[in-house]
Amino acid sequence: MNERSHRSSRVNAVGGLLVLTAAFAVAGVYHAATWDRPHREAMVAMLVAVYLLSLLIVALPPSLVFATRRRRVGIAAFWNLVCVALVAVSAALDGGLRSPIAAMMFVAVVFASVSYASVALVAAVGFAGLASTVAVGALVGGASWPYVTMFTSALAIVAGTCVWQAHMGRRRRRQLAEASRTDPLTGCLNRRGFVEQYERAVSEAERTGTPFALVEFDIDGFKEVNDVYGHEAGDRLLVQLVRRVRGVLRSADEIARLGGDEFVVLAAGADREGAQALVERIERALSPQTGSIGVAVYPHDGRTLDELYRAADAGVYKTKRSRRSEGKGTRTPGEAN
Repeated sequence: MNERSHRSSRVNAVGGLLVLTAAFAVAGVYHAATWDRPHREAMVAMLVAVYLLSLLIVALPPSLVFATRRRRVGIAAFWNLVCVALVAVSAALDGGLRSPIAAMMFVAVVFASVSYASVALVAAVGFAGLASTVAVGALVGGASWPYVTMFTSALAIVAGTCVWQAHMGRRRRRQLAEASRTDPLTGCLNRRGFVEQYERAVSEAERTGTPFALVEFDIDGFKEVNDVYGHEAGDRLLVQLVRRVRGVLRSADEIARLGGDEFVVLAAGADREGAQALVERIERALSPQTGSIGVAVYPHDGRTLDELYRAADAGVYKTKRSRRSEGKGTRTPGEAN
C-alpha cells in the first residue's frame, strides 16, 4: 500500500474509534443508571476490553496494520464482528431484544456500510448482526414473537439497504476512476491512465524478463483538418481513426491519447520485431490517411518513461523529416466519413 492508502485506512480506524467512544459513552451512562441490575460488572469489562482493542489497532503503525488489502479487510472484519458480538452478548445479559442495547446493532451495520469499500465485508457484518439478533431473540426470550419479528425485520431491511449502498458506492468509485483515466472523446487512456499502465508493464517486464514497446504516432496534416473543416470534423476523424486502430491491436495492448492527435500504444511483450509488425498494422488502419510513427522498446531504448518517450518521439520526427526531404509532403486528411 502507498502512503495515501495508509492515511485513508488510518482515518477509517480513527473514525471507528470515535463512533465506538460515543456508543460506549451512551452504554456507560445506561450501565451506571441501571447498576442494580445483574451482570453489570461483566458488561463493563467487555466494553473496556473492546475499547482497548480499538485503541491498539489505532496506535499500531499503519504500515504494519494495513500493509496489504487482505490484512486491511481482515482487521476491519474482525473489529466489526467483535463489536457485533459485544452488542449481542450485552443485549442477552440485559434481558434480550427488549434491552435498549440491542438497538446498537443498527449502529454497527450502518457504520460498516459508510466506512468500507468492500461489499462482502458490509454483507458479512449485516448477516452477523441479523443472525446474532435472531439468536438472542430465540434463545434468551423476554420479548414476544411479534416484537422479535418486527425488530429483526427492521434490521434486515437496514442491512440490505447498507449492502446496496456499499455496492452503488463501489460502482460510482469505479466510474469516477475510469473517467479520471480515460480520454472523453476517443475512449483511449489519458496521460494518467497511460502512466499507470506503463508502471504495470515495467513491473511485469522486470518480473518475467520480457520486453514491451511504445509505439507513438500522430496524424499527418491534422491541423489543416481543424483549420479547414472545423474542430468538430477533426474530432470525428480522431474517433474514426482510433476505432480502426483498435481493430488491429491485441487484447493486451493499450492505446492512450496524450494530447491533440498524439497517441501511443503500449504493446506488452513486444520486441523490436513485434513492434515493427504493429507499426505496419497501424499504418494500414490509418490508410488512406498517413501518420508519423516512432517506436521505443523497453529496456533497450530506455528504462524510464521519459527515456522511452523521447526515443519514440525522435522516431516520429525522423519520419516527418524523411518525408519532407524526399519531397513527398504529407497527406492532409479529409473530413471523416
